[in-house]
Amino acid sequence: MTPSANAPVRKASVTLQSLGLGRPMELRGVEGAGEIGFSVRLDEIVTRARLNLNYTLSPALLPGLSHIKVFLNDEVVQIIPVTRENVLAPQRIALDLDPRYMTDYNRLRFQLIGHYTMECEAAFHSSLWANISNQSSLDIDYQSLPLRDDLATFPVPFFDPRDNSQLNLPFVFGAQPDLATLRAAGVLASWFGAQADYRGARFPTFLNSLPTKHAIVFLTNAERPVFLADLPKVDAPTISVIPHPNRPGQKLLLVLGRDAADLQKAADALAFGQSGMTGDTITVTDLKYPKRRAAYDAPRWLPVGRPVRFGELVANPFELQNRGISLGGISVNARMPADLFGWDTKGVLINLKYRHTPVTEGQNARLNVEINDEYVDSFELGTGRRADSSSRLQLPVLRDDLTVSRTDINIPAFRIGSDNRLFFKFEMPPAETGRCGSGNISESRAEIDPDSTIDLSRFDHYAAMPNLAFFANSGFPFTKFADLAETTVVIPDQQNASELSTMFGVLGRFGASTGAPATYFKLAAMRDIDKTGNTDVLMIAGSGKAEALDKWGKAMPALIDAAQRSFKPLGGVLDQVYDWLGFNRKPPEIHGAASTLRGDGPLAAILGFESPLSNGRSVVALTATSADLLSGALNAIEDPGKARNVRGDLALISGAEVQSFRTSDDPYYVGRLPWWRWIWFYFTSHPILVALIGIVVAILVSLLAFRALRQLAARRLK
Repeated sequence: MTPSANAPVRKASVTLQSLGLGRPMELRGVEGAGEIGFSVRLDEIVTRARLNLNYTLSPALLPGLSHIKVFLNDEVVQIIPVTRENVLAPQRIALDLDPRYMTDYNRLRFQLIGHYTMECEAAFHSSLWANISNQSSLDIDYQSLPLRDDLATFPVPFFDPRDNSQLNLPFVFGAQPDLATLRAAGVLASWFGAQADYRGARFPTFLNSLPTKHAIVFLTNAERPVFLADLPKVDAPTISVIPHPNRPGQKLLLVLGRDAADLQKAADALAFGQSGMTGDTITVTDLKYPKRRAAYDAPRWLPVGRPVRFGELVANPFELQNRGISLGGISVNARMPADLFGWDTKGVLINLKYRHTPVTEGQNARLNVEINDEYVDSFELGTGRRADSSSRLQLPVLRDDLTVSRTDINIPAFRIGSDNRLFFKFEMPPAETGRCGSGNISESRAEIDPDSTIDLSRFDHYAAMPNLAFFANSGFPFTKFADLAETTVVIPDQQNASELSTMFGVLGRFGASTGAPATYFKLAAMRDIDKTGNTDVLMIAGSGKAEALDKWGKAMPALIDAAQRSFKPLGGVLDQVYDWLGFNRKPPEIHGAASTLRGDGPLAAILGFESPLSNGRSVVALTATSADLLSGALNAIEDPGKARNVRGDLALISGAEVQSFRTSDDPYYVGRLPWWRWIWFYFTSHPILVALIGIVVAILVSLLAFRALRQLAARRLK
């Protein structure tokens, strides 16, 4: 497909880190290699590409013999020679990449051809290395390609899985959308968030105006944007794709209905499945709704009731395999419910099975295990034994020239979060053959067996609240039910675009966490907040002057508006040590009168507290000194660096800084424990009470023993 001469051009610059290269790439040995992938959207073509490469070379590399090859999809596109000058300091070079070699999915590969002596050499000598910085960048010019108006390509172009950048998809409404229309849009926001997953998703909201890019438009026969006022009315829930009236190459997805009920049905049809959609328009004649989801059954969360195979956690078993002269790492993502109670458990049990090519004595080969970039354990390869010789189980078997081993790992509960990354690194250095040994080096192979399991069955669901870390990392407690069946979203009576964008962004975040659309949440206006009943409440309020914020002020840790900020007595930034140790009670706080501060600086906040309407139910409020600043609260839960700082029951966001506080030492609890675990947990939280009970029991036992001995002595005297 050829772009038209006047097709729009888009420029983008991405770092290798944003493409997934978490650490600098190390090239080691005489032929060390590494690669990184990137993709091109279906509706775009690359017209120019430049690689801004930051690299560092070993000063021991010989000029004239040593060099780095740069491949694009197995085509050599550049060769970087080693010179006497470029080994002295880190280097930066701009390399033009030929767009003709690019496809939908592309691999950028680097290979070091390294030599350190003119004589015979050790293939993996420590001086043979080069470093490719993950801050290297790709500058790419894209030109739009015309696509047909065909729903068969949906969700492309509105969401393209080839695009690794954050999804930015405008939602368009008439001048005054009602709550039912906004709820239908919320369902689609959560669905698009689930598709975007790790990329993140934003939904800029336009009221009666048209963005300049692909967008979703929600309209009924009675309420529609002015630029679509002449569109024919519909007589059933309808989904249609049309060209953008002002921007060639851009598309509008129309979600239509006679009324809001039809609109909801059309949105739900998109969220539940689109396998039968073709052409530019379809009508929804029948839609079978699935049953409500059970608690904790989010598609992207590990089930708690059974061991989960690693094969279930990856899209393809090849993701668990590695081969080459120098092996890379194997990553497995594991999302877990936030409220796992690990107080008296030995941690998360992993039954690990792994295979590798045989190693020789003295090769010092091992498997290192990490979680969230923290060391967990290490195993010597070949013996099947743990590096500290304390393995619980070993089953060495020979099969298909691979050594098979099995062992158990217990990951301490305090190292587990809501979103976890298991990392397995096989260190298998080639056997030493001496400086002048044979130059033939066979590649190694290693694999984490898909039948390895991770088991959460020893955990119950029980947690102290409020805990904004749960909300920031996984959307808990709202995502306890992946369809948000026990959630009410509350927005101001008169909403503006910023407040609606924030609501859609949070719903998209929930979808990314669970992998499921939020098809059963309730949407209410502030005036009806007292009718939310036995549900968890997510409140979006662009100003502290909202009615509910005034009404519920006594339950909230802070009130914020443009003129003043009122805070309960704050004990300071969260005491992380006490959180890590699992204590309920923090050190005594400095109590005093609540303070009221005046100022006109920008400030956003995330508040967590127990619902005044129902015990054990949670309220999380996103608020700011003005509605335009609500994006700061959304940034705080989307940015992994900032989300780590969202804790306690109050998070204040000012610019790039996030500060969290615990304003109350009286938590409430969600979940349930077996009675015997609850008793143990309660008593360990009250050591003085345990001591008093122990003293009383000791006195009673002593009295009973004294009485029994006296009776025994009396019988002997008789």
